[in-house]
Amino acid sequence: MKIQLLLITLFFLVVKTETVFSQSVDENINWDKATWIGYTKDNRPEKWSARGVMRNQPPMNINTWQPTEAELKMTPRKTHPSVLLRKAFTLEKEIASAEVAICGLGLYELYLNGKKVGNRVLDPAQTSYDKHAFFVRHTVTSLLKKQNSLGIVLGNGFYGQNMAFSPGLSYGKPRAIMLLNLIFKDGTKKQIVTDESWKAHSSPILFDNVYHGETYDARKEIKNWSSYSFNDTSWDAVVLMKAPTTNLIEQELEPMRKVRKVNPIGILPAEKGWIIDLGQNITGWLEIQVKEKEGTAIKMRFSEHLMPNKQNIDPASTGIHVVGNTQTDIYICKGDGEESWEPRFTYHGFRYVQIEGLTKKPSLEQFTGWLVRTDVKRIGSFECSNEQINNFYNVSMWTIEDNLQGLLSDCPHRERCAWMGDAYVVAEAASFNFDLKKLWQKTSDDTKTVVGKAKAHFKDPFPYDSRAPANISVGKRLCLQARPDWGAATVMIPYFSFIYYGDTAIVKKSWKMMEGWMAYLDEKVQEDGIINGGFGDWCPPGGNSNMDTPPALTSTALYYQTLVAMKKMALVFNKETLAKTYEQKAILVKNAFNAKFLNKETNSYGSQTGNAFALYSGLVPKKKAQLVADNLAQLIMEKNNGFYTTGIFGHRPLYTVLNDYGHSNVTKHLWNITDFPSLGFVTHTHGLTTWPEHIANWNKQERYYRNSFNHPMNSGFAASFHESLGGIRPDENYPGFKKFFLKPTFLEGLEWCEVSHKSPKGEIKSYWKNKKGTITWSITIPANTTALVQLPMYTSKQIRLNKRQVKNNTFKLTSGEHLITIK
Repeated sequence: MKIQLLLITLFFLVVKTETVFSQSVDENINWDKATWIGYTKDNRPEKWSARGVMRNQPPMNINTWQPTEAELKMTPRKTHPSVLLRKAFTLEKEIASAEVAICGLGLYELYLNGKKVGNRVLDPAQTSYDKHAFFVRHTVTSLLKKQNSLGIVLGNGFYGQNMAFSPGLSYGKPRAIMLLNLIFKDGTKKQIVTDESWKAHSSPILFDNVYHGETYDARKEIKNWSSYSFNDTSWDAVVLMKAPTTNLIEQELEPMRKVRKVNPIGILPAEKGWIIDLGQNITGWLEIQVKEKEGTAIKMRFSEHLMPNKQNIDPASTGIHVVGNTQTDIYICKGDGEESWEPRFTYHGFRYVQIEGLTKKPSLEQFTGWLVRTDVKRIGSFECSNEQINNFYNVSMWTIEDNLQGLLSDCPHRERCAWMGDAYVVAEAASFNFDLKKLWQKTSDDTKTVVGKAKAHFKDPFPYDSRAPANISVGKRLCLQARPDWGAATVMIPYFSFIYYGDTAIVKKSWKMMEGWMAYLDEKVQEDGIINGGFGDWCPPGGNSNMDTPPALTSTALYYQTLVAMKKMALVFNKETLAKTYEQKAILVKNAFNAKFLNKETNSYGSQTGNAFALYSGLVPKKKAQLVADNLAQLIMEKNNGFYTTGIFGHRPLYTVLNDYGHSNVTKHLWNITDFPSLGFVTHTHGLTTWPEHIANWNKQERYYRNSFNHPMNSGFAASFHESLGGIRPDENYPGFKKFFLKPTFLEGLEWCEVSHKSPKGEIKSYWKNKKGTITWSITIPANTTALVQLPMYTSKQIRLNKRQVKNNTFKLTSGEHLITIK
């Protein structure tokens, strides 16, 4: 009993829910009697409810910046208030089942009889709220008593986001709609809904914004506020709010959760306060344990880097120059002993936290970092005998995980936007390692909500078209109509989900949108098969001024990829005539591409990206493929002194292409070096734990450049760990790994390599060892699948399958365990 009372009393100090409440499968939700409710009274003190916002544009190398007074001027801006909503009710009969359906915008937490329902956080996922919003179901049968009380805490989320970029991005003040469906044991039914009978009050959360952070005043906590016995006569009536949308859809995407603890590794003295070092760049928040006097304000500021003197954080890379201020949480103590707190309605991208307000040096045990992300399952793994290569993989996975925030974001702090080009580049690496079937469906559904909503891009000659989506696939900040390369994700995201998960539903749901995009490209963008426009091979080493591949090359290659994808998807739905049309257009584009970009004398498309992306896209004539790959290796090792120059499009397939055409020695070299520009320069020389927006020749004695240091588009190359070192590759003619290829690269210098992927058909495993030139390769193939083994670098005489010599260096394997030996 004492424990229960303590949980109710301290519910605002985040309660860790013991029960994970299941999602109902009943689709019978009737919202007719429920209304949207909220609370508009704002009694918050200005000191805590407003924060300063500045806008400036320093050079990328911020060390050269001499800011003016005007550039540093702060303009105060308030967030919409966070509110508490409650309703008490009595049940006279025994309950058979009870289910809540709730949509709380921007974000909500649901309480029943003093306990938080479920362990979801930052719920629901972001949508284009004027088009549709998500509701969530909670089964609450076991929590109900005779006397009950429902409670809802509302925060702004992206719905009420009015601080970063522009106040105009807000859809409005927080609001909620909810119903509780009750079925009694006698078969009768009852419904409790949000209506004018609910009561409302201000929340202890004085400020909340997903970009800027949260301020919480523990002195304003209201004990037992969501329990039946609480006297709410002093509370106000709720305000009936306008419905943001008439389209409420159940969220099928996995919820956001606190997925993993990240314990700090050190505490450094700062000019003001202390700096907590988590040792890893994460997305989430810091949970604190403090014991201070009443009214003490504990201020936490978050960053990816430290200033060169190591005595202050450096927030430049987290986007303060565009979002307006540093990611900051503030906790105001109530002073009744040890207090525990973590935010509810914000999240941060950070490694370091500068904390002020403590009266003495803290201990590591007072802080816990939480990785917070969409709780998708991990389905892939990779490990080898080389720790630097392992680190490349781990950094890639951390960068992807940090950006699974109800969507695939471009970065977890500065923009937090679903840029379409970023999703395309990392989709395959991410799909090898995480079950993203539902996330890709949401991505495609999001994209539909921004079709025709953005103006034409001023840097391209292409007109506005009602069939074209925006460069960003959800929300109000769209950054103009999709340019032809970024817009390729309109087709390729459904296609990748189709190929990796066998998902035909996403193809069917997205078909009209995909057809519209392709028709727009055909009618208004391409000229004789060539597309002259696009962002191009984004973020090569040193930045976009070093881009050495014309955007027309990458945009045209992407156009070809989408034509091939559309052809294959059309055949799934027996659209043979349409498939033939896409096939014919693809042939035209391929011919035009090679006529324009292939130098037949040098066997080159003019750059590392040109060669790598053309090979990856299947655009290179068969007779030229090896020669183009040879030229790629030459461009790296001779023309560029052993360094790569590729941006996101060229880097995605670079190592797989090199390995496939016999240049794994170049891959080995690129993965061994640690000077600029290289992967090792990021992870070894600078010790970074996520991939930056682009690699620059940073000086450790100076501030890092102000671009983001957590960009998943630069994890795209990590697909090579599965598809090349492990050799596991989908067969695009048999989606969902019904059939697949096994074509590994036994990279020189590696003693062993172990890779796995949990496909829709079961787990595929590839584990090889190289001992004194003899390779032993263990393979696991799931039931009812077939693998085609391809070992083009070896003769059949060198290969033994289950101790028997094979007849060819390409052969099929059926389900089961197999052992291949190569000498």
